[in-house]
Amino acid sequence: MEAAQRVLLIDLENMIGPVNPRPELVRGRITALVRAAGPVHHALACYARTEPELDVIGNVLTEMNVPSRVVAPGPDAAEKALLAHARYAHDRGCRTFSVASADRSFTALAEFGDFDVIAWTNQQVSTRLQAAARQVLRVPRSGPATGPAPVYRTPGPVLPLLSALTTGIGIGLGHFLVERLVNRVTPPGAPRRSGGRSR
Repeated sequence: MEAAQRVLLIDLENMIGPVNPRPELVRGRITALVRAAGPVHHALACYARTEPELDVIGNVLTEMNVPSRVVAPGPDAAEKALLAHARYAHDRGCRTFSVASADRSFTALAEFGDFDVIAWTNQQVSTRLQAAARQVLRVPRSGPATGPAPVYRTPGPVLPLLSALTTGIGIGLGHFLVERLVNRVTPPGAPRRSGGRSR
């Protein structure tokens, strides 16, 4: 793997809930999380179940081409499994991660490189996790009827720069169009103006 190739880690219980949700809800929310992450090398979803043979979530994730790992219930069991996979990816060269979770356990990702947090709008995210992350992407919760919704990114240092750049481009384009219009409507033989100077 290359350092810039992103790995998406999905804490399924944190993002969907500990009880067996309807398959349609899983599809809608996983789709929203995957879209928010953008291009990734691969993803891994983890969750705990006492009777994995009766679980339908894994079938839905397989159908969606999202690999999953079922772990035995225990304190931070899914989080530990996802962090173990992050270490594996790091050992293979990965230095860029996205984690769909609000759990502070994932501050440990800072040991492996840069990471973004993906969380639902109005979901309470650990203060420590927010401080350690490069950015927090807020995604409206998606249900089976509404489907995935647009992603809202918290402002970072890059966004004001892009805003200034696009503003400058807009001003320059406006000047260019006005100059073309003025030159086009100037009567023949009259002095033409360009950039404030007579030709």
